[in-house]
Amino acid sequence: MRVLADGRVRRTEAEWRGLVDRFEQSGLSMTALCSRAKLPRSSFVKWRRRRLGGRPGVERSPRPSPRFVEWVAPSSAQGEAAKERGAGELELSLPGGVVLRWKA
Repeated sequence: MRVLADGRVRRTEAEWRGLVDRFEQSGLSMTALCSRAKLPRSSFVKWRRRRLGGRPGVERSPRPSPRFVEWVAPSSAQGEAAKERGAGELELSLPGGVVLRWKA
């Protein structure tokens, strides 16, 4: 990475490839990755298109398919036994350390 006199940053093709690979493995949104790496989103999009554009000698890393997990809240008919087991509570851990908790 080279910083120009006016403060702009120039990255080599290898550095951009590394950033694209990092994005594909991170599970982060493009906006989140660009924010964390202090990258202009438009530049990242351009380089990602180049990287995935089918140039000879460049293989595309497969992205993991999104997964959906359905959670059905326990019914009130399950009564006290469900409460004793902790039913009705849900915790979801997201990438980046975000944790969401619900109590039914």
